[in-house]
Amino acid sequence: MFARIKKEIHAVFERDPAAKNTLEVLLCYPGLHAILFHRLAHALYKKKFFVTARFISQISRFLTGIEIHPGAKIGEGLFIDHGSGVVIGETAEIGDNVTIYQGVTLGGTGKEKGKRHPTIGNNVVISSGAKVLGSFTVGDNVKIGAGSVVLKEVPPNCTVVGVPGRIVIRDGQKVGAAYVPDLRHDQMPDPIADMLSQMQATVDRLERKIERSRTGMLQIKRSSGGGKERIMQIYNTLTKTKEEFIPKDKGQVSMYVCGPTTYNFIHLGNARPLVFFDTVRRYFLYKNYQVNFVQNFTDVDDKIINRAREEKMDPLELAQKYIREFFVDADALNVLRADTHPKVSEHIQEIIDLIKKLEAQGNAYAVDGDVYFAVRSFPPYGKLSGRSLEDMQAGARVEVDPRKKDPMDFALWKAAKPGEPSWDSPWGPGRPGWHIECSAMAEKYLGSGFDIHGGGYDLIFPHHENEIAQSEAACGQPFARYWMHNGFITVNQEKMSKSLGNFFLVREILAKFPPDVVRWYLLSTHYRSPLDFDDEKLVVAGKGLDRIKTAIRLLYEAMELPVYEEGAKPVADNLEEKLTSLRLEFERAMDDDFNTALAVSVFFELAKEVNIFVGKLDGKVAPEVKKLMDKAHALIKDFNSVLGILKEDKMTGRLILDAAAADDKLTEGLVQLIIKIRQEARSKKDWATADTIRDGLKELGIILEDTPQGVRWKKQG
Repeated sequence: MFARIKKEIHAVFERDPAAKNTLEVLLCYPGLHAILFHRLAHALYKKKFFVTARFISQISRFLTGIEIHPGAKIGEGLFIDHGSGVVIGETAEIGDNVTIYQGVTLGGTGKEKGKRHPTIGNNVVISSGAKVLGSFTVGDNVKIGAGSVVLKEVPPNCTVVGVPGRIVIRDGQKVGAAYVPDLRHDQMPDPIADMLSQMQATVDRLERKIERSRTGMLQIKRSSGGGKERIMQIYNTLTKTKEEFIPKDKGQVSMYVCGPTTYNFIHLGNARPLVFFDTVRRYFLYKNYQVNFVQNFTDVDDKIINRAREEKMDPLELAQKYIREFFVDADALNVLRADTHPKVSEHIQEIIDLIKKLEAQGNAYAVDGDVYFAVRSFPPYGKLSGRSLEDMQAGARVEVDPRKKDPMDFALWKAAKPGEPSWDSPWGPGRPGWHIECSAMAEKYLGSGFDIHGGGYDLIFPHHENEIAQSEAACGQPFARYWMHNGFITVNQEKMSKSLGNFFLVREILAKFPPDVVRWYLLSTHYRSPLDFDDEKLVVAGKGLDRIKTAIRLLYEAMELPVYEEGAKPVADNLEEKLTSLRLEFERAMDDDFNTALAVSVFFELAKEVNIFVGKLDGKVAPEVKKLMDKAHALIKDFNSVLGILKEDKMTGRLILDAAAADDKLTEGLVQLIIKIRQEARSKKDWATADTIRDGLKELGIILEDTPQGVRWKKQG
């Protein structure tokens, strides 16, 4: 027994460089604990003490998060690294020196007795989230990539990736033209992330080439008097290409963006599409379009019902509570209210009418009070995500509802359950499924073929795929013309999720960082690229935004200088030409698939030019200089009207550079009074008092700056 434990510990040291000593491994490695529990449970299982064996395995699952059926046969040297969520079935067999990472399933297909789980050979590596499903053999020295789903036998010495799993390396040689990620034993493979990274690099190269070509064409257009005409391009997820944006109705834009399920405060993943699509809307307004912007609230959902039970509230009241909290965070981030914020609970009749139409056309069927959409009745199903039904089924859960005609059919209406909100319908009391709500509400407020449907990348499948199927099956024409999806928020290169414990509420972030910094940070990366989050990046974003604010502050001070018709020197500067050029660059960035990252860089360039210009002033301002400052201010406000970073004081028409100070007139008055006292001390050459005041304010976080134009103050940091 001790010899076996020693071998298991040796396997940990052999494959985990972080392991320090034997005591640490024995106490702190749940993967080792799960294996030791299993050795005991398996011994009892072989002696037919089935109940005791299963009880021990369940204790192990509770303590380690790793579920190993006591009937599974496991060889020596199994190493389970970061093993939470690992499931190993009853008839699975595992060879020697196998490495398994978190979320791996060695599962079965079917309910028959006998062998129904896989046999894993020696020296196999199965990476994070992979599924090996069925009664077949995975040969020796095989490597299975992260997220792969393996459904058939794999020969020895192969590398497998994808859904369904496909062999990309065999005996050290590439198979076909498939892209092969690095699948080293000491690095968890993630072919999906690697492929996306490579694709993004390719896209970036192509975009640079296109930009050079467009710049050349723009120069040709300008030389022929056509410089004012520019094309707006949007990347359409449906066609996987950038397309010229041509609205359905000239001068008008219709947008539907999926809103949150209101069972909690919004998290950072909600905030990214919230801020980005608000910026899209703002740019259309800047371009003088009339915009009809609809964003829904999902206020009927399983998550809401479960949370309501926890908080002992009515589900609809709980949903309304978090809708109010949504607006608190959205207002802080300077997000404009939608023209319409429809709720599911207020559109039940529209949803029922749409389901009845689908049922009458043969696109839906009722079973025991539930109603399902028949995906095979809509042949284009999968066109948004680019996935076939076969691929979808391979990646779906093994257990399916036997009442469905097809495993991929999805719920349009759910029969009522005790204690859940329900409404009367032709199929009995119940409530809507998730996907049907957006189809019904978008149709009501925007009609078929509206311009833009937006949301996060995670909504492409199944939510938006199912919306297309429902709506286009019902009306026989395109649901939306352009589909836009923002990239994931990641934390240390991993997708933000509750299960990984890297889940951040906007409310928590706003307690640490100002809202304008958070919005600036969210817009500083192209919306289709992943955005990696950590506090340090927000600190850097805050420093960058301070550069913009400093330039605006200096401009406002210069705008207060007196204007002299005579005696003031005109500033020899080509600022007006630069302002025109910067406006063109900003618009070019936003016209190119709303490239806010490039637009932000143009804003920095504008701040630099303003600093240079203001630095040349000497206290007397000529009228033409005042006009230039007004034009610079107008351009700053235009850029800000699109990016939505700073709020505007409606009384003065100026941007609020410190929202907290703007809300606290007392602070402003007290600081100005202290500055006046200090100036009087300086005029009397009482330097000690002046310095004491300056140093005391600094200790309180207020910095005084003596300039030729007078004393300025700002908050430290």
